[in-house]
Amino acid sequence: MNEDGKNMQKRRGLLVVALIALSWLAGCAGGPEQATGPKPGARSGTRFELSLQPGPEYAKDMKVFLFKYTVWPQVAVWLEKPDGSFVDTLYVTELAVTRDYRAAPKEGRPEALPVWSALKRAGVDGVSSPTTVGSTVAYGNDLAARLPAGSYIVKLETNRSYDWNSTYTKDNAGVNGQPSLIYAAELTIGGAADEASFVPVGTGSVDGSDGTMRPGLEGIDTALQLFASMKVAYIPE
Repeated sequence: MNEDGKNMQKRRGLLVVALIALSWLAGCAGGPEQATGPKPGARSGTRFELSLQPGPEYAKDMKVFLFKYTVWPQVAVWLEKPDGSFVDTLYVTELAVTRDYRAAPKEGRPEALPVWSALKRAGVDGVSSPTTVGSTVAYGNDLAARLPAGSYIVKLETNRSYDWNSTYTKDNAGVNGQPSLIYAAELTIGGAADEASFVPVGTGSVDGSDGTMRPGLEGIDTALQLFASMKVAYIPE
């Protein structure tokens, strides 16, 4: 083979490597097309409404060789009783359910949403349906109409890949960067309409080794800017 042929073969090999790397990284990160939640349906009947407005760190542009792609957060939202006992999942991004991450272990990426992953129950598929890119509101299923009246805690866990900072670096935090953030909001169900904003209450395991929430936000910065506004509402029929 002459020199030109060898160079062309080399360039083709590099292109194949680049395409494989891009496919793997994009698959691990997820995107807005993969966001799933309670079936939108008509805005009627007793329901939960979840509103998440993207913030300045919502998306991150990445580059592999000459290829560019964007990563977005993974999100899970669930309901708890005041004593902390799990009730049901309200919203979750699709990859957390399917675990269909490319070039990842069969268990997926537990470090993305470790607290929710430890709490999830059967029936998660029943709360998911695709949302459109840029959609920020999910309309709940019939769970709100079936719950006994009273106070409940809505928890939200979110994480975006490659969210590194000086505390959580590539060397000590891997693909994840900063750990998942846990938010909480209190809602009164069974009476008049109620709305609450989520407030951060802790973090998940940076490597997904357990489902324990760590209180406090030490070492966290840009992860707090994934969303500009995070609200949940109870809407009676």
